[in-house]
Amino acid sequence: MTRHVFGPGEVDALQELASVGCGRAITALGKLARTRLDMDVPEAWVGAERGAIAAFLGGLGQDLVAVGVKLEGPLEGDLLLALPERDAEALAALLGFPPEDGWRGMAESALLESGNIVGSAFVSAVAALVGEKLLLSIPSFARGSGRECVERLVAHAGSVALATRFSCARQDGRGALEGLILVMPEPERIAKLLKHLDLR
Repeated sequence: MTRHVFGPGEVDALQELASVGCGRAITALGKLARTRLDMDVPEAWVGAERGAIAAFLGGLGQDLVAVGVKLEGPLEGDLLLALPERDAEALAALLGFPPEDGWRGMAESALLESGNIVGSAFVSAVAALVGEKLLLSIPSFARGSGRECVERLVAHAGSVALATRFSCARQDGRGALEGLILVMPEPERIAKLLKHLDLR
């Protein structure tokens, strides 16, 4: 299969896609957690080497909690909501289900629902942007290093990634938290999808 080479305009389009999709997703997560989440400018990686995405996740720390969903339709690939374990615990507490006895029961369900909300908001925003219907799978849960989370949740190695960090400051006696949304689309499907975007 011929590998698609992305030009500067297409990379800009990917960043715009991430900005719209992840912006909507982070807003939805903030509403769910009843807190304001700030978003960094999305990064688009093209031509990432094998293992680079796992290494990037490792920058969050060695103990991560991640929820992954499969993206289906014109934008095929994977979306991960990933947080350092301490921050994931803070998010679960904001949702009313602190992991008092490890990641079982309602605490894990709360994180899975967070991933589902994030994924649904992302695909809705991108679908409206490109005029295509996008779908997503039920969420899956993983803990461990960046490599362990990627190996468990992502079916393909991928050479393209869209990363968007989010955070909320300490307020009202609650701890700060940070995490990221990582989207790893199939490169062959991106080329066709970008034709729908008038971002030249």
